[in-house]
Amino acid sequence: MKYEAEIDGVRKVIQIERRNGFIYANVNGRNYEVRLVQPESGVYLLFQGDKVYEARVCQVEQNSFTVRLGARAFSARFIDLKHRRTAADGTAAGQQHLTAPMPGKVIRVLLCQGNQVNAGQGVVVVEAMKMQNEVKSPKTGQLVEVRVKEGDTVTANQILAVVE
Repeated sequence: MKYEAEIDGVRKVIQIERRNGFIYANVNGRNYEVRLVQPESGVYLLFQGDKVYEARVCQVEQNSFTVRLGARAFSARFIDLKHRRTAADGTAAGQQHLTAPMPGKVIRVLLCQGNQVNAGQGVVVVEAMKMQNEVKSPKTGQLVEVRVKEGDTVTANQILAVVE
């Protein structure tokens, strides 16, 4: 999954892949390979070679977090590039499908069929690889169809909802 992040005001491009119990990340062209363990909610242990790092993550608002790594604290804001492009201007014509960014589990359905929705507004939250991805409406309109419910397992690119 590719992200754009702003960490302490500095923009970074981050690509993350999970394989064989490891997380492979590329941050602005620099590669990292770590094993990740989550002993409790919001706490992550990162094993890189013979080093262990503890990260404490606290969500400040939607897509914005404070991350404590040892004695240092960082502010981070993440943007899913795929969804940013589709929600950029909110003027897409006709029916627009909201799709799952990757295989996962629906943990929240934020709106119901028939609700009015604004461009960029969250509609469904899908959890994948212990990360929550809010699927947002690409346009302002009416939610004409919701095809999933909380607890459903979804595949990558599966249609979750339709906005008209």
